[in-house]
Amino acid sequence: MLRRVALPLLLVVIATAPGACDCGPEPVAEIICDFTVTARDGDRIDFGTVEENGGTRSGTIVLKNTGNQSLGALSATFTANSGQYSIDIPDDFTLLPDDEESFVVIFAPTLRTILNSELRITHPDIGADGCPARTLTLLGEGVERQEPVDAGVDAGVDAGVDAGIVLDDAGFNDGGFIPTPDGGILFDPNSEWVAYGGFEEARAGFAAVTLVDGSVLAIGGWGENGVVLDSIERFDPASGRSRIVARMPLGRADAGAVALDDNRVAIVGGRSARTGGVVVRTLEIFNVATNTLSCPGTQAVAGACSDNTRGFLAAGRVHPIVTALNANEIVVALGNAVDSDVEVPFAGGDIVNVGTGVSTPIVGLAARRGEARLADDDGSFVVVGGLALAGGVLGDAVRFSALTRNASTSFTLPAPRAFAGIARLEGSRAVIVGGHNAARVVVGEALIVDDIFGDAAVVAPLTATVAPRISPDVAALPGEIIVIAGGLDSVPATEGANGDDDSIVPSRSAELLVPFGAGFARFAPDNDLAQGRFGGAVVVSGASVNDDVIVSWLGGFGTAPRRTPHPHAEQYRLVSNDFASFGLMGPGAAYAAAALPTSGAALIAIGGIDPHTGATSARSRAFDAEHGLFLDASPLQAPRRDHSATSIAADLVVVIGGRDSTGAVVSSASILNVSGDDAPLPVSLRRARAEHTATLLPGAGPAKILICGGVGAGGELLDSCEVFTAPTNAADDNTFASASFVVVGGRMATGRVGHTATLLDSGEVLIVGGGDVERAQVAADLFDPTTVAITRTGVPDRARRLHAAVALGA
Repeated sequence: MLRRVALPLLLVVIATAPGACDCGPEPVAEIICDFTVTARDGDRIDFGTVEENGGTRSGTIVLKNTGNQSLGALSATFTANSGQYSIDIPDDFTLLPDDEESFVVIFAPTLRTILNSELRITHPDIGADGCPARTLTLLGEGVERQEPVDAGVDAGVDAGVDAGIVLDDAGFNDGGFIPTPDGGILFDPNSEWVAYGGFEEARAGFAAVTLVDGSVLAIGGWGENGVVLDSIERFDPASGRSRIVARMPLGRADAGAVALDDNRVAIVGGRSARTGGVVVRTLEIFNVATNTLSCPGTQAVAGACSDNTRGFLAAGRVHPIVTALNANEIVVALGNAVDSDVEVPFAGGDIVNVGTGVSTPIVGLAARRGEARLADDDGSFVVVGGLALAGGVLGDAVRFSALTRNASTSFTLPAPRAFAGIARLEGSRAVIVGGHNAARVVVGEALIVDDIFGDAAVVAPLTATVAPRISPDVAALPGEIIVIAGGLDSVPATEGANGDDDSIVPSRSAELLVPFGAGFARFAPDNDLAQGRFGGAVVVSGASVNDDVIVSWLGGFGTAPRRTPHPHAEQYRLVSNDFASFGLMGPGAAYAAAALPTSGAALIAIGGIDPHTGATSARSRAFDAEHGLFLDASPLQAPRRDHSATSIAADLVVVIGGRDSTGAVVSSASILNVSGDDAPLPVSLRRARAEHTATLLPGAGPAKILICGGVGAGGELLDSCEVFTAPTNAADDNTFASASFVVVGGRMATGRVGHTATLLDSGEVLIVGGGDVERAQVAADLFDPTTVAITRTGVPDRARRLHAAVALGA
């Protein structure tokens, strides 16, 4: 906004005697034409990834006139990709000296590629004095357009106006520069909600490739309800952000993939459907720089790998081993074939030229499943144990040598085992963990193998015993610290590669093996995984034990209540020795719109149940909507869940009621400064309540919040409402005594929990649902702010709870 200061005009008359003028030459006024252009990140705006042909993202710039001349002919140009960016500077716009104005730069890509540019702001020279040109760097990438993702509705969340979020067409604010105080964040009416803090699509049994920048490609896999996915996502372990960057012509579950060089990834094998479909024989090349797929050689039909009969593979393989010998040759070996929709172990393999499709068979690889696999950088690999074609448990290890291009037996285990986990330690050492023996007993003995890729491998028991588990995730950190997590704690009744017995819940537990003396010592992290899982991917990031080395767990199968993939991503952090989830908090958290001084627009999740410990939490997590990142915000003074959080200013949130760490329903309230402290209020609810609704009421003066329903201290459903009035200055705790809670006149038609309270254009609040949905349809209630009372209104056609309600307007 322009900031103009009106100065009073002072007229001063100075009288002098006639003939007494001692006048010198008038000073020459200096002309200064100068201005600054700044963005949140200084000299650049990073728009990230935006969907092509319909997706938009905006960033704010501020122009300030630092000269002494009015600037009325500012112009903006883009040095590249001018059709992808826009900015509106009106023709009649004038910027006075010392004034500043905000403008919105919009990125609306029409192409799927990197679309960087520079924004150049200029002004014609004034007189003989020159005017500068100012430049900002613009970074953005167009990606394939996806269907909107419905974020659903949490209990107690009002879909009309809740926690300061306003959904209307009254304007647009990108959150870059939010004035204070601010009643919430205005979202563009065409905004689309998408998932953050994990995969965009829940997946397990996907191919994972770590790229040179540390990001991970997750390719295909099993989606919800047995759907085979055709999407490719790129996950950033540093931010927890994942985006679908491409879609394949055919879906692939349990496919294989490997990086050929810095810019290309080869994708092979997998199933196109759980029943029917095909085992995919085609080979696709994904270009990391352009996020495009190609089908090399004679496979290509209209530029896509849609004709499986033209594939480069002699036979399709499910869950194959895939390694790269060089930039043009890959190894595709073992895995499963499919017979009448049943997967059976597949022997042998092929060395395939990705350009010509010419392949050379590999001999000496007997069929097996449930083996532990480890690949070397040169394309060599070792498979350990597993189940033979006839079902017996194997105790041998077979090595494929990239040098000789042959396979041969490498070493023998002390005892046969299948479905073990494996990870490479420093040099050519490896650790083998878990699995089950020939008697189908899950084992806890871990093994160390020296020279695992060499000709003289030596196997020895590790000095520490670990928890028995099937198909665990095993990660080796710098310094030979080993992290073990997830898997199953018993053998499935129907033993498939992914575990077909839904009754076995994947483990959430984890443990560490740390070098100690001549062996290893076993330690426990400070918490567990938030989600039990297996069949996902684990990625190690970090350079040394002195840094915050992190291990990311991505996707995988869980049980809810049947075997199903999930989208969650979480990390183990070495420095703090604990697991943390990407995204917001767990169940019972309260949400509010707010603005952090370092990150712009944010959605704050406050308190709730810590998904790693199950304890009530005092933490707050913020989602930076401008950059798509998650950050820690100010914590509560004490743990709280099932409370309400309502934004009354850009950085102030009122927290009311809920349950404490013992599960007791509380009546206390506080004001949380999301970049400062949580300050308790000296007033409290007239009746302790949790799982209530909180609706911000319109009007001038101190903010008012309508609190309705919820669960009382004895577990009863409450039929009362209260109005909270904020302090006269919510940013100053010296005024907190002016806050109050006042009981609303009348009572609701029934005690309510899981209801909605929706602000109407009239200023009234419509309260619907909750109550005893099994027995009664009850009238809705209407809160009248003029009388501060509740009255009955119409009866809904059906009783309901945990629904959504949106005000459509008059």
